[in-house]
Amino acid sequence: MIYASIPAAGKGTRLQPLAFSKELALIGEKTVIEYTLERLVLAGVTRIFITINSDKLDIPRYLSDKTKYGQYISYIVKDSHSLPESVFAPAKFIKSNDHLVFGLPDTIWYPKNCYKILIDNIRGNLTLGLFDSGSPEKFDSVVTNSNNQIKQIDVKIPNPKTKWTWGIGAINKSAIKFIDSYLQKQDQLEPIFGIAANQYCQEETCYAIKFPNSSYLDIGRKEDYQNATQFIKKHHE
Repeated sequence: MIYASIPAAGKGTRLQPLAFSKELALIGEKTVIEYTLERLVLAGVTRIFITINSDKLDIPRYLSDKTKYGQYISYIVKDSHSLPESVFAPAKFIKSNDHLVFGLPDTIWYPKNCYKILIDNIRGNLTLGLFDSGSPEKFDSVVTNSNNQIKQIDVKIPNPKTKWTWGIGAINKSAIKFIDSYLQKQDQLEPIFGIAANQYCQEETCYAIKFPNSSYLDIGRKEDYQNATQFIKKHHE
């Protein structure tokens, strides 16, 4: 069974001040989180978990009342302290042979069918979907071999070895357990998914799917938020 996890418990400090949750920022004719939801439903995923903190109840109010996606969504209210904690929050509701696909609610990417491609090509316990973001130094760059096996994940380094950065993924409970355990042992103020995922990929065989002619935008930075409308216009939305 395929489930989805959208981590939306962050405080959105890079975009402040905002009078609403950043996931509800309007880009074109819809909020930014709707781009992720649209792509999940397009891929046939109808069991979607969104993790929010107690200060972001505007998200379920809006999605339930103003969009067509409310019927697919279950909410987890949890004051999460990191991205991995939010991504993995639904793990207790899935079985060992299920996969949890995930993506970030403040991103927009093309082509729209990347979740479908990812789901059709899941291999092993962790599969990452890779985009050409145009600025891999801002993200987690992913080095693969000729068989698309992940060899290395570098977190926001200058002059990365590859242009490919992960934007979505699929993970099962086995990989979640490892990554969660690894992060708990690290002395970090904010646990970083890419570091733990890299460690997992060194110990287990993990794969990636590259999306040719793709593009990816994270609106979490003010300058990218300001460019978001132009970004979607380039893709005829």
